[in-house]
Amino acid sequence: MKQYLVIGAGRFGSGIIKELHNKKQDVVVCDVNRKKLDAIDHLTTYCIIGDFRDNDVLDQIRIDEFDAVFIAIGTDAYSAILITKKMKDRNAKKIIAKANNQEVGEILYSLGANQVVFPEEEAGKKIARQEMMTGVIEYLAITENVSVIETEVPEQLCGKTLMELDFSRKFGLMVSLILRNGEPLKTHLAETPFQKGDYMLIVGDNKKIDRFKRRFS
Repeated sequence: MKQYLVIGAGRFGSGIIKELHNKKQDVVVCDVNRKKLDAIDHLTTYCIIGDFRDNDVLDQIRIDEFDAVFIAIGTDAYSAILITKKMKDRNAKKIIAKANNQEVGEILYSLGANQVVFPEEEAGKKIARQEMMTGVIEYLAITENVSVIETEVPEQLCGKTLMELDFSRKFGLMVSLILRNGEPLKTHLAETPFQKGDYMLIVGDNKKIDRFKRRFS
């Protein structure tokens, strides 16, 4: 089990907190708003009411004991910048910070953030990409060039197996899961013929995914 510190209990921070809780991790949360903390208190190890720009509040915990610190501040760029610097000064092992634009992101990186997240921008890209990729149910970016998509199996592939299709070599993509009637097939994926209505999770290079979707659109 790992220990995480989440600074900010707004929508973005709450999403992080819920996921860490679901994975049974230790989560400490800090926010200046008591009501926000009351709403997520049952998901945390404990909460701190206070402003992490204040050294007296920071002194309540050992920053260097956490596996990662999430700086999930909303629109207050100054606070995100100041807190990132304070986390770095206090030897945080890993800093993951939210930014609303590239300029703020560059500053956070320069101050020691290991990763900067742009939630609004990334959500917009995801929606646009799903719209352009006909038949894609879900889209997840793994890196800048690699993604995972959930898509319905093209009708042209029904009745054939991954082995018969030589899928990985032919398309340069990997099928990690096949869903049938909403349930994953657990064994012999490569030898199981696709059926109409099946869905599959495909992992691979974005250009190859685009080429695959265009071929069967």
